[in-house]
Amino acid sequence: DELDLNIMAFESLIDLVDPLKTLPDVALNACKTIVANDTKDKSASEIRGAIAALLRNGLLREVDKGDPIFSAFNETLKNLSLRLLSKIFANMLNKGRLETAIQDNNEWFLDTLIPSLVDAVKSAKNRPHDAFYASECLSALLSASKDLLKRADEENALCALGEAKVFGFTHHASLANVTEKSIIMLESHC
Repeated sequence: DELDLNIMAFESLIDLVDPLKTLPDVALNACKTIVANDTKDKSASEIRGAIAALLRNGLLREVDKGDPIFSAFNETLKNLSLRLLSKIFANMLNKGRLETAIQDNNEWFLDTLIPSLVDAVKSAKNRPHDAFYASECLSALLSASKDLLKRADEENALCALGEAKVFGFTHHASLANVTEKSIIMLESHC
């Protein structure tokens, strides 16, 4: 079934970029391949495109719109996409490679990821796990790039993170903790 295959593909990618589940060099190379702006690597470009579609529209394919089965499927894929990005950015930040990746694919980070991640954080009350992974992504990205800090500020990330933090205090402690890191970075930027 195509739905199951897509979910398994994202789960496999999550394991592939995790240095605790595969060789650290393999994990880092997978991270770089997925976020690199290499137009020759069609599969990496398709992965980025799928992630962007899921984060922006909540849909892998437009044809799925309105179908309740595909709606649940797309929500699962969106969560897996955020989890994948969280693992990628944490690994690359840890290895000192995130800043270079951002510079190499600046437009994707500025115009697609930051607005989409802020939107995911705004959904904390309805989708707290999505907001948690989006907050982890923002924390890593904002610590690696002043341009992304500025863009997050333009997207009103501070307000979204503040609301997610308040919700997290009573419903999702990990969300409250991770939003605090990004809030501190944004407040020091302003």
